[in-house]
Amino acid sequence: MSQSRTERVGASRVLGLDAARGLAVVAMVIAHGLPFVSGRISESAAFVLQQVNDLASPLFALVMGVAAGLVFRRSDAARGDARAVVKGLALILLGTLLEQLDHWVAVILHILGLLLILGTPLLRLAARWLLGLAAALFVAGPWVIRAATRAAGGVAGGQPPDAPWATNPLVQWVVLNPHYRVLTLLPVFLVGAVLARRGLRDERTAWWCALVGLGMVWASFAAELLGHPVRFSGDLPDQVQENGLALAAYGIVMVTGLARVGQRPLYAVLRQLALLGRVALSLYVGHVLLLVPLIAPFPEGGWAAMVILLSLSLGTAWGWARLIGQGPVEWALERIAPPRHAGAVLPA
Repeated sequence: MSQSRTERVGASRVLGLDAARGLAVVAMVIAHGLPFVSGRISESAAFVLQQVNDLASPLFALVMGVAAGLVFRRSDAARGDARAVVKGLALILLGTLLEQLDHWVAVILHILGLLLILGTPLLRLAARWLLGLAAALFVAGPWVIRAATRAAGGVAGGQPPDAPWATNPLVQWVVLNPHYRVLTLLPVFLVGAVLARRGLRDERTAWWCALVGLGMVWASFAAELLGHPVRFSGDLPDQVQENGLALAAYGIVMVTGLARVGQRPLYAVLRQLALLGRVALSLYVGHVLLLVPLIAPFPEGGWAAMVILLSLSLGTAWGWARLIGQGPVEWALERIAPPRHAGAVLPA
């Protein structure tokens, strides 16, 4: 299928998916620049930026699930599994290498890689089973984290575990990582796969995502006011808030993309986010690499460091996407992965 025909068939679909991915990676870049200015912003600004920080990882997992659902075919499941394993292992390698550098980022790429490997085979299941499994994991996840932490000699949200087996990378990435873990990202990944099956031109589904997501966010705030705050990363109030943010953002982006509002401001912003979304992995790697030499000259932080990080990383990524197209990390992953099934249109 030629590029022009692809654009005629699904331009708004590609735009919405790329824009949601772009929003996720921009949120990550902003979150990773916050330590530069954390002591220089008001409480209200800190609250807003905390929501940006909380949005990033679940939205990335949701978009990854949508993309996986778009290209996965149960009739050719072995090919889908093979692609997921190769790309997942590459992300794991890249993430573990980035972790060795001197910065403050809690790198997520290796956890996303494992999520892709473990989540893709589940796409053989029917949509109702995927949703049921997502709901079960959503409810059971906090209990599993709490039980595993206790078994390892720690307390969730308090004393870290000290058992030798708790330091195993797989145990960390699946359950005990204090920032991200497959256990709590897998439900939103599976929901994304179901959304892909619904079709990305379904405006009603996009509206439901936005409304349900906003409802979850408000419920999390209400729970905190009623004495049920977030006690540890991955507990139920935390998951309600973060997954709600991801669903709301995804729904709003998709509704805006489907509206086709021409040159109006929201649609114009969406088009720029879509450019960043096409190079999201490259932008992620690039901004972490940029942080390494940027931290030392600004030991006290400051807005100058924040501006340099945002302008160089986002500006370079935007220019690359606009002038060249596919990002270098995305290009490399596509070259090493097994070929897609015939007829795939949208990027994974």
